[in-house]
Amino acid sequence: MKDWGNWALDNRKLLYFVIAVLVVGGVLSFYDMSKLEDPEIKVKQAIVLTVYPGASAHQVELEVTDVLEKNIRSMKELEYVSSRSMNDVSMITVELSTLVKNKDVPQHWDILRHKVGDVQSSLPEGAGKSVVMDGFGDVYGIFYAMTADGFSDRETGDYAELVKREIQTIEGISDVIIYGERKECINIELYEDRMATLGVHPAEVLATLDGQNKTVYSGYYESNGYRLLVSVNDKYKTVADIENLLLQGHENDQLRLRDIARVTEDYENPTRNEMRYDRQQALGIAVSAMSGTDITKIGWQVENKIEHLKESRLPAGIVLNKVFYQPDRVNDALGSFMINLIESILIVIGILMLTMGFRSGVIIGTSLFIVVAGSFLVLHFFDGTLQRVSLAAFVLAMGMLVDNAIVIVDGILVDIKQGKPRRTALTSIGLKTAMPLLAATLIAILAFLPIFLSPDTTGVYVRDLFIVLAVSLLLSWILALTQVPIQANAMFAIRQKNKNKDPYDHKAYQLSTDYKLI
Repeated sequence: MKDWGNWALDNRKLLYFVIAVLVVGGVLSFYDMSKLEDPEIKVKQAIVLTVYPGASAHQVELEVTDVLEKNIRSMKELEYVSSRSMNDVSMITVELSTLVKNKDVPQHWDILRHKVGDVQSSLPEGAGKSVVMDGFGDVYGIFYAMTADGFSDRETGDYAELVKREIQTIEGISDVIIYGERKECINIELYEDRMATLGVHPAEVLATLDGQNKTVYSGYYESNGYRLLVSVNDKYKTVADIENLLLQGHENDQLRLRDIARVTEDYENPTRNEMRYDRQQALGIAVSAMSGTDITKIGWQVENKIEHLKESRLPAGIVLNKVFYQPDRVNDALGSFMINLIESILIVIGILMLTMGFRSGVIIGTSLFIVVAGSFLVLHFFDGTLQRVSLAAFVLAMGMLVDNAIVIVDGILVDIKQGKPRRTALTSIGLKTAMPLLAATLIAILAFLPIFLSPDTTGVYVRDLFIVLAVSLLLSWILALTQVPIQANAMFAIRQKNKNKDPYDHKAYQLSTDYKLI
């Protein structure tokens, strides 16, 4: 076994530099690491939605749901498939096995789309194209309610779109959606008496309206070596355009739509989605961050962007109110855990000072602080995140992180009191216990290995527990063999009056041994 203690004493400056890197890098990593409320997990559920207008629930079940479900069930690694057939719509819920790895989930959804696409030709003619929705993993951690005093619905929607476009320019934003926006529509009320008089059937009006707004290839015009695109631009742009739509009569005459109908511009009724904030009509703006980003930094950038818009482009009366703001929740959660972590460190150091002496407590406490800081640095290097599980792992490991340092410090104290040469006293205990301490450290790490190896969703959620414990415990073993002897050399002095004195010759030890004999 390598003599770690002698190497450390001979290379103090290098070791000081490494410790400085661990401490400074750990502090910087803590501020730079991605911060989340909970570990990220993949949602392994998707919905296949198919619209079949005019069909009863029984028809939907036989002609759509059953056809799709049979082909979907041929997929591998499915947990379950359930379906609901309702009037006009089929909804199939597909959930993957919890043993499917996160990285393989997108591939399974691609297979699902292929399975659904393969049977589209077998669906009835009136059924719409099946849609696979698998975006349930997006978490909209920032939600604003935008109220607009004195503005129309269209103006409010335009300003909401402005805010959406500006927020989407922020790096790390995954998606921005607007909730509660009323959809505009054109209402055409047919006059039945006039239609009856003129002999116009409603189906003819619908067919004319349906074909009017289609884009049709109109060809090219060639002349003298030039080729010109012929464009027929007769799409609807205003309500007046629709009113002036020409209809073919039954007596070789033509009439306009306004002659048999009233055309008005309005909003869909009934409204499917509506939002109110403090009894005011409002639009919701929800923001989702990309996986692996720091939600606290994203929130800060979103706030700055909104403040800039308020000062430059949003008029008075447009107010963005916070409904849900995850960065605050993350800061509160992490702040609470950091307080618990600091309290744990102080409690451990305080107990060590009472039981082993002030100097021993300082040495072990210093080692503990370096271990925690160095663990942050290593975690950041491997793209780790700060969340409940990773910080709770430090609290859980606090008692184990001082074990190696306690053994080394106690051994050094015993050798010093026995009057051994200074260098021997600082290094001999490391030579004797390095391998046993490593074995004990590895056993503690391996006890949590099944958590890391578990492919289940629960295992993925608590996987950081093993990573933090493995990194911090191994680092505590290395520092116990290198940093502790150097610091002990500076803080412990060999006193001549204690030379060759038996360290076990005192009443407390004798009392404990007598108690054991009884």
